[in-house]
Amino acid sequence: MSFPASRIFFRCDLFPQEFSIVVTLKVPDLPPKKNEYLLTLVAEESDALLLGLRYSPTQLHLLFLREDAAGAWQTRVSFRSAAPTDGQWHTLVLAVSGASFSLSADCGIPLHLTADVPFPATLSVRGARFFVGSRRRSKGLFTGLVRQLVLLPGSDATPRLCPSRNAQLAVLSIPRVLQALPGKPEDNEVLQYPYETDLKVTLGSRPPCTKVEDAQFWFDASRKGLYLCVGNEWVSVLAARERLDYVQQHQDLLTSSETLGIEVFRIPGVGLFAATANRKATSAIYKWTDGKFASFQSLRTHQAQSWRHFTIGRKVFLAVANFEPDEKGQEFSVIYKWSPRKLKFAPYQRIATHSARDWEAFEVHGEHFLAVANHREGDNHNIDSVIYKWNPATRLFEANQTIPTSGAYDWEFFTVGPYSFLAVANTFNGTSTRVHSRLYVWLLGAFQLFQSFPTFGAADWEVFHIGERIFLAVANSHSYDAAVQAQNGSYVLNSVIYELNLTAQAFVKFQDIPTCSAGWRG
Repeated sequence: MSFPASRIFFRCDLFPQEFSIVVTLKVPDLPPKKNEYLLTLVAEESDALLLGLRYSPTQLHLLFLREDAAGAWQTRVSFRSAAPTDGQWHTLVLAVSGASFSLSADCGIPLHLTADVPFPATLSVRGARFFVGSRRRSKGLFTGLVRQLVLLPGSDATPRLCPSRNAQLAVLSIPRVLQALPGKPEDNEVLQYPYETDLKVTLGSRPPCTKVEDAQFWFDASRKGLYLCVGNEWVSVLAARERLDYVQQHQDLLTSSETLGIEVFRIPGVGLFAATANRKATSAIYKWTDGKFASFQSLRTHQAQSWRHFTIGRKVFLAVANFEPDEKGQEFSVIYKWSPRKLKFAPYQRIATHSARDWEAFEVHGEHFLAVANHREGDNHNIDSVIYKWNPATRLFEANQTIPTSGAYDWEFFTVGPYSFLAVANTFNGTSTRVHSRLYVWLLGAFQLFQSFPTFGAADWEVFHIGERIFLAVANSHSYDAAVQAQNGSYVLNSVIYELNLTAQAFVKFQDIPTCSAGWRG
């Protein structure tokens, strides 16, 4: 069983320097020299063990990672003759406070140790994961029973359990599902705990879960999941592997030339469409017909990079980002408008752009905007990109704000509560792809700089949510510097996911992901 550390440490990324671990367990005799893990905290990216509780036939070990300017190393604090491997129930309390470590078993006299190396005050759990009963590997798996396992910040938790009538089963926090399970005594035996009673496991398809099956197990062999009948519901005990719904090829779409982007959208009452941005002189729009996309309309473009569909009221628009000038040397991109009468898109407004890569349409306080990512003008990559605002009076987009960019490649708009944000992916400044990409926030009627991020040929931003958490991912595509001759592996580098920290009022790095000339899709 495992879960991300952020599920517990959602306000702070540092593991407490003072804490207690309370565990009630029953462990069979172990062979000599065998070790098993009760609990571990592992860095997912490096697989480094940040914290571990391990036992052998004769010792209980606490392991933790220490870091300083000289490097990182693993420290072990061992309690001899304290391993609970006699096949009986025991409740252990391990208390840590700086360099002081203590262990009490069954509310007995605690063993105290003072270590040469204290527990770190700045052990970061960012990007880490808790594993219960393992160390993320098949070796050292826990083979006993656990009734409670509690991580408690603060000082020694022993006074919260002890004294106790039944010290071997002292209770601090027992899962509700275990408290509710019935147990039946057999003959003249003392009432056993539910997980020690006769065990019946049903195989096959999902059986009913009624009073008859209460406290019985069902093993789903196809998904390798173990479930427990509680009341009238099957409760997952061993997580089943979620099957991926693999994408299957449905249709080959013939395009006139290399396709650099695609936009899928729906027009109410008309149908589903897909617009392809083609490198050569013609891009195409396809309509979903009889279970597949069929050619619908061709539009003249100039090395189109992307399309953006958006609406203003009942008006339906489609904007193309043209990268190259037309036959007359004029550089512009085009906004098309859907004609309900002719049932096709017609040119609506031409806007001067410079090697446009992307359009982003968004709304702020009821007003409509359209931002273009201008990549370069001639050989100059350090130029302005432009945010246009819809004028209801003229029914046209008009320049509203310019933002300095360096080889702009992509815009990403999103909101957090009442605040509106706009991120730009900067790719190249003329000599290097190591440039800062920027995040802007809407204040006082304009976008103001909110935060800068070091990026390497940033090609894309994507925002996404997990529950109430907000993440912002940048796709780094290329590492290049004109001053450096060798560019080995320049397309293989880390892209980065940032998470919004409300306390710091900034996005902070959450995870590096190795990529090769990446792009994201939300």
